[in-house]
Amino acid sequence: MVSLHKASLGLTTLLSLLTTTALWADPSPPASVMDAVSLTGWLHADDLRMGDVTVEVVVNGTVNSGGVSENGRIDVILPAGVMAVLRISKPGHLTKEVLVDTRHVNDGGFDGKRRHVSFAVVLEARKDMHGLTYAGPVGSLGFDDGGGCLVVEHDQHLVPESREQRQQIMVF
Repeated sequence: MVSLHKASLGLTTLLSLLTTTALWADPSPPASVMDAVSLTGWLHADDLRMGDVTVEVVVNGTVNSGGVSENGRIDVILPAGVMAVLRISKPGHLTKEVLVDTRHVNDGGFDGKRRHVSFAVVLEARKDMHGLTYAGPVGSLGFDDGGGCLVVEHDQHLVPESREQRQQIMVF
């Protein structure tokens, strides 16, 4: 289900603070800035082409997908209080997943302030990875329980690709 909203439900204030095209992770955008977390991701791939990159956001079983700007920028707006998976894929590259936890975004006196997180993702060419893939999500973004401070974790542990993953690769 694609859900790219440029204006919705009278959220002029929220949208004026955010970029003009953003991927909403929920079909019902939040009622106010304080009920949302704005993510800006910058992607890099060796060929510098972003036209075939797909971004999926999974929240409560709902999958929304969208593309990436020519310069590799993605904008995602998540409601506060959810666990989400951000999945970034490009043909010929390893797919990366990032877990995002917005459950404690307003803890620690951050109420009334718009929360915005910027991050970068480098997509590695599958041919350079010698039959390896990521064991799971490559990182997580969240907010400290009680404090609301940003918590970032990385895990780029590689494991051998499964038979199904190897069969998807076509080499001529």
